[in-house]
Amino acid sequence: MIEAKKVNFEYLESFSLKNINLKVQKGKILGIIGQSGSGKTTLLKLLAGLKEPSSGQININGTPLEPPSKKLIAGHRQIKMVTQQNTLFPNITIAENIAYEVRFFEKKYQNQRVSKLAKDLNISHLLGKFPRELSGGEIQRVMLAKAIADEPLLLLLDEPFANLDSIIKKKVMLNLQSVLRKEQIACIFVTHDIHDAFGMVDELFIIKNGRMVQKGTSEDIYNFPKNKYVALLTGDGFMLKTTEKEVFVRAENIDINPTGELEAEVINNIFKGAFYEIILEYNSNTIYALSKNIFPIGQKIRFDIHSVIHFD
Repeated sequence: MIEAKKVNFEYLESFSLKNINLKVQKGKILGIIGQSGSGKTTLLKLLAGLKEPSSGQININGTPLEPPSKKLIAGHRQIKMVTQQNTLFPNITIAENIAYEVRFFEKKYQNQRVSKLAKDLNISHLLGKFPRELSGGEIQRVMLAKAIADEPLLLLLDEPFANLDSIIKKKVMLNLQSVLRKEQIACIFVTHDIHDAFGMVDELFIIKNGRMVQKGTSEDIYNFPKNKYVALLTGDGFMLKTTEKEVFVRAENIDINPTGELEAEVINNIFKGAFYEIILEYNSNTIYALSKNIFPIGQKIRFDIHSVIHFD
């Protein structure tokens, strides 16, 4: 289990993390979401023992995490971090790269471990190759396997699926999730893609300007965001001015139908694959709806709003 208690971090006068509290149990996955520059990667480095908090405490299985100032080499043997940077050894094969993490075990176990992880992460066909022969997405999967090989207590991932194409991404995500839960590895990952988080995490941690804004399950945060920042970060929608105040509306809660109580003008139709996003103008508001059909630009259509989100 990893736990951060009242962690603060100050970097000159330009950036800080304030009062960060989080806890991730074995086999659980926490997703950290926030705009660029909000402190996501810095938080990962603190949790990895690569940076030192200004105050507060980070514990791993109840034991305080030693800061870099007290170690010859920063970090923790049982905490693995995977970033966008290629850290594979260039002159040995992929199988040897993964096996290196369990090099102190018997050769039979090394081979079994490499084979299992390669199958789970769909990289069996890469085991005999060298890193220079791999694509960015393939390298990313190999680094995931390498990080998991020695069954760490905590796995930290910085944009882990950024280089994966849509064909392989879903399978890798599901397989990684299964491995982490089966082997009881706690995981914290940063992503800019909210849909990656929704498909992976047990809990979401929303961060803005170094501060925790909201945390909870994906469902709770999506349906009950605390403010506009969280709402827009976690899914499409728009602010709508009413006679009382502004409310937030998810596009899926706009129902286009001929007997709707409200009327809007069609501004555009954007093809999204399984549906169209219909851009509408309603009472000087630009709003969005989802539909299987397209509508002529300029046409007046009727619609209902099923639900709105009020912010405190």
